[in-house]
Amino acid sequence: MNGILNLFKPSGITSFDAIRRLRRLTGEKKMGHLGTLDPMAEGVLPLFFGKYTKLIPHFNLEDKVYRAEVTLGASSTTLDKEGELTPCPLPPDLTPAQVEAALARFVGKIWQVPPMFSAIKIEGKRLYQLAREGKEVEREARPVTLYSITQIEIALPQVRFTVHCSKGTYIRTLAEDLGQALGTNAYLSALCRTKVGSQFGEETAVNLDQIENSVQSHLLMPFLNPVSLFSDWNRASTVSLAEVEGVKQGNPIVLTQERLLKDQEEEKKCLLLDPEQQLLALGHLAFSQDGRLFFQPKKVLV
Repeated sequence: MNGILNLFKPSGITSFDAIRRLRRLTGEKKMGHLGTLDPMAEGVLPLFFGKYTKLIPHFNLEDKVYRAEVTLGASSTTLDKEGELTPCPLPPDLTPAQVEAALARFVGKIWQVPPMFSAIKIEGKRLYQLAREGKEVEREARPVTLYSITQIEIALPQVRFTVHCSKGTYIRTLAEDLGQALGTNAYLSALCRTKVGSQFGEETAVNLDQIENSVQSHLLMPFLNPVSLFSDWNRASTVSLAEVEGVKQGNPIVLTQERLLKDQEEEKKCLLLDPEQQLLALGHLAFSQDGRLFFQPKKVLV
């Protein structure tokens, strides 16, 4: 089974739990996802099936958008509501204006120390494994970018906002850092990922119950058309099985201008479709020394 599914993961299960359930439903073993969501988080979790797992590296650098709720006045051993909470006082004169000003200071390029409860590996072991053993190790701060923090709602001790950020941003760490900036502690009390890149949004995501009903009713899986996810790329098509086999071997093919299904002059990136108009390869367009246009495959989906 080959396909791309824009899943809305519910709160209360891990990202791998979602994959496990879909493996049981579909029988497909080769699956992967973009950007792990913590068990307490809900939201967009793009899944890739079969040969389309090869596309994951292409999308895995995309930025994300989250709706977050931070609770001030307590710390958490996991930086979210799943951990052990320890209350602490709020500054008596804390105002919503101060909270907004503190949030504004995080917009831009910042440095974050990854939380101990994360999947980052240090010396071959994931941090969350060390944390469960009661160990804490030194972690290097990493650069991330917060492009915007908007839709701020403040009803102390809760602070809600939408954050558009780069890959690798930990919203739990942002919650902790916000608390410290305000002279208190804080933890992440709710999180929903609403967007991954420009292609995957909550408005088109489907939940697990919908997918289970589709499978049980022998309906088609609500897969996305992979070609539609590359709207700014050129497209070309193959005309023979011999060309398809050549591309599978990594060989370039000569194109005529008429074979470009979508021609964006300034764009060299190109999709190649097979005779059935299914996505066959990702690559780029180039001209040979004698002026012929050709397609050079970079990633072949076989």
